[in-house]
Amino acid sequence: MARYLITRVLYGVLTIALVILLTFMIQYMLPGDPARTIAGPRASEEVLAAVRERLHLNDPLVVQLWQYYSSVFTGDLGESYTRHRPVLDLILERLPATALLAVTALAVEMILGASLGLWEALRPTRSWALAATNVALLSIPPFALGFLLLLAFGYLVPIFPVDGGTGFSHLVLPALTLGVLGAPYYANVVRDGMKDALASSFTRTAVAKGLSRRYIVSRHVIRNALPPSITMLGMDVAIMFSGVVFVEAIFGWPGIGALQTEAFADVDRPVLTGTVIVAAVLVVLGNLAADVIRAFIDPRAKVGAL
Repeated sequence: MARYLITRVLYGVLTIALVILLTFMIQYMLPGDPARTIAGPRASEEVLAAVRERLHLNDPLVVQLWQYYSSVFTGDLGESYTRHRPVLDLILERLPATALLAVTALAVEMILGASLGLWEALRPTRSWALAATNVALLSIPPFALGFLLLLAFGYLVPIFPVDGGTGFSHLVLPALTLGVLGAPYYANVVRDGMKDALASSFTRTAVAKGLSRRYIVSRHVIRNALPPSITMLGMDVAIMFSGVVFVEAIFGWPGIGALQTEAFADVDRPVLTGTVIVAAVLVVLGNLAADVIRAFIDPRAKVGAL
């Protein structure tokens, strides 16, 4: 188990290191001059030179990269160009809102996905209407479903507020958007895992012994179908963060995604790259937690992963 955990942690650290390298490269691809953004459009050349020196922009690229890695791994994500505050403080202020949205959306996804997956696996024939719904939900992007829900339940039938906020009524629509879009993926994994477990030799033996179908499904089939669905939850963390940027911007939910959108509009490089790095860390931690839980439930997963 220790070897398995060390391997997964090393993979996670390597992933984060590559993301940091990518964010460093992105800073040079963004338009504008960081020194002029900080000092203002009317700053003199002397002031701009002083700002560039403070930001180490005159150092060789390798030196800048080393300083960037050193700062990030010590928790220093820089200072916002427009807000003039530490980036980490800005992210930590928004993190609880994003965490609440993500947990609620995952709960919606698990309830809907598990229910649909179990229903499909235990039915002898698959409903074409349900299959078409799955395909439609898998095809629609998060911002499109978000706009539809906002239009339907915010304007046409004004049940939920359309202005930004952190109350429960403000949470419902963005959580539904992310949860409903993730449910088909989770349902497919649960369905396939259930069908594999139902077709296993152990299940056939239990049926031959005269055990009831309800007992077999509740005591054995569901447990054997759990590991793939747990792994899917870890992957869903990454999928959710890819959609949370648009969803938070649409519904005015004040989380990390909204902060990232604001930073992109302001060309605030430190905030933009900082949110990407923090999102990568959260995704890695989510996948690591899913791997550990799966290893405890199914020890065979450790052998296949090494």
